[in-house]
This record gives sequence, structure tokens and C-alpha cells, in this order.
Amino acid sequence: MDREAHDELGPPGLAEPLNAAPAWRSVAALNAVSLLAQLGQYGLGAVLLPLALQARGAGAGAVGVVGSAFWLGMLAGLLSAGLLVRALGYRGTVLAGLLCSAAAFVATPALPHAVWALPSAAIGLGLGWRWIGNETWLYRLAPGHARGRIVGVHETLIGIASVAGPLIVAALGTLRADAFQVGAAACGAALLPLVLARPLAAHEAPADGAAAWRRVGTGAWLAGIGGWIEGALLAQLGVALAPQGLDGADTARLLTAMGAGGMLCQVPLGWCADRCGSRTAAWWCAGAAALATVALLVGPASTPVLAAAAFAIGGASAGLLTLGMVHAAEGQDAAEIAQRVRQVSLLYTALSACGPTAAGALIEASGRPAALWWLQAALVSVLVLLLARRR
Repeated sequence: MDREAHDELGPPGLAEPLNAAPAWRSVAALNAVSLLAQLGQYGLGAVLLPLALQARGAGAGAVGVVGSAFWLGMLAGLLSAGLLVRALGYRGTVLAGLLCSAAAFVATPALPHAVWALPSAAIGLGLGWRWIGNETWLYRLAPGHARGRIVGVHETLIGIASVAGPLIVAALGTLRADAFQVGAAACGAALLPLVLARPLAAHEAPADGAAAWRRVGTGAWLAGIGGWIEGALLAQLGVALAPQGLDGADTARLLTAMGAGGMLCQVPLGWCADRCGSRTAAWWCAGAAALATVALLVGPASTPVLAAAAFAIGGASAGLLTLGMVHAAEGQDAAEIAQRVRQVSLLYTALSACGPTAAGALIEASGRPAALWWLQAALVSVLVLLLARRR
């Protein structure tokens, strides 16, 4: 990186830059990158392929494999992102992720359905690269006194993808290539704000990974449980509710409600984390999701109940990731922040990858309604974790 960029942004160990105006412009540009890229890579990437397979008559097992491939690809991206950052810097890593996902979207409609796990994994791979490159860059620029709110605003913006993606699928359908083309276009559009962000030197993570895991602590596990809930719902909700007469469009609308919860709850949760602490905010997430799960298990299977429950669970599962990132972004050491962001991301993604396959196996072994039990088990795990690790 050139000397001018280094001086402008201040010493590498500082989370808040010395020259605030250019840094805030970069924060805005990087948020725009996340917003556009998330629409393609996550809003469509995590939803479109499973729903398209279900519309073509695939069973829960096949849908689960493709859904898990997305998360496993993301996990591979997170694991390899450090090498890319060292070789290409933050900007180059984000660029590689966007191009990888865009190419996968373009190629998917031409491929046989039996190999759709490959483009699904490639979309996730690109997301993992973009996630580490973009968010580490962004959080290093965030001032400590407002970090919870900045993370909350960022998660709200990328939460728009969770609403817009299913809406696009409902509008365009899954039997034509249109929605796949929108995914590729969203990844391409993210290139413009990426060019506008000012460079920042990349720094290595600390060598002691075990110590870093201990420092992340509860936050990483909260994010992981949120990922497990989210991953299973995104891939298997349509299969689980099919006996109630819901079709692909109905499922997409429920996923939109889930995404709306994820989008609208993040700023309040970030504010709560700044004022009351991340643990208190996590209790709100766990309580809301537990009540929603009880409603799903014992309540009437009406559209209002399903939509309200999806909204609450979406807000809670996305909120757990937000709170994990708030934990990760604490402190001023750039290398430690980068390491903790990677580790929260890895645990979140690894458990997200388990969700679709585990739920699919449960559906096929026990019948479709039984898919709701994995969600209850995940929520109990959140509560046990909070109690067991209470300071």
C-alpha cells in the first residue's frame, strides 16, 4: 500500500482512523458493496437453488445437499481468505469473491441438476472471500464508541438481501434463468462502490488461534447457533411446510418475513449491545425465538402465525450473528479483530452447513413436521450456552 493511504488512515493498530472524513466515505462505500453483493450471494444464493430444485421435484435429501454445499463453499472461502488477503489485499479478495459468485450464477442454468451442488458451493466460496475481505476492512474503520451501532446498521443493510432475494424469486420464479441473471448482476454492481473505497493495509492474524478462540468465547457460539437455525430454515422450510399446502411462492413470502425480521431487528440489538451488553441482547434473541418456536409447534398453521414466527426467528438468528460480530470487533488491535471476525464467521458458517443436511435427514427419517424439532433443539442449545458460560 502507498505511503499516502497509510498516513491518511493512521497507524495500523488503530480501529478509528485519524482522518475521519475519508474513513467515513470508505465506510459508506464498503456498506454499499455488502448491500449489493449480499443480494446476489446470499439473498439469492442461499434460497434460489434449493427452491429451484424443489420446484423440479427433488426430495429433501437432494435439497439439503445443495443447501449445505452453499455453506460448505462459504466455509472454504473463509478458511482460504487469509491467503488471498495476504496475496491480493482487501480489495483484491473482495473482487475475487464477486467474480467467483457471478460466474457461478451465470453457469448454473446450463448445468444438469445433479451437479448443482458445485455452483452452489462456488457462490458460497465467493461470499466467504468477500465477507472476510470487506468486513475486516470495514470494522477496522469503525470507531469503538459506536461499533455496536455500526455493526447493527451494516447487518440491517445486508439484511435487505434476505427480504429482496425471496421476493425476486417469488416474482421471477425458479424455472427460468431470470433470477440467476439477477444474482450475477448484483455481484457485478458491487464492483462500483468497491472502487470508491480507499485502500487499507492488511495485517496478519495472531498465531495463537486457541487463545483467540477463548477471547471470542460466547459470541462465536451465539453466531454459530444463529447460523444453524438460519441455514436449515432457508433450505428446508418449503419441504417442511409442504403438507400444509404451501407452494414455492408461499415459502418465498415466509422467507421474506424471516428476512424482514433479520433486517429490522439489527439496529435495536446493536443499540442494546452498546447500552446493556451483548449477553443481555442475546437473551432477548433467545427468548423471542423460543416463543416463536412454541407457536410453530403448538399453534394453528395459519399464514399470520407462520409469518409472525418467521419474522421473530429471522430477527433472532440474524441478531445472534450481529452480537457475535460485536464481540469480534471489540478492541483496537487490527490483527486480533481480523482473527476474531474470521473465527466468528467460521463457526457461524460451519453450523449453518450442518443445518440443511441435518434437517433434511430428519425430515426423511421422521416425516416432514418433525423438521421443527431441530429448531427447538437449537434454541435450547442457545439457552444452555448462555447459562453455562455466564460470567
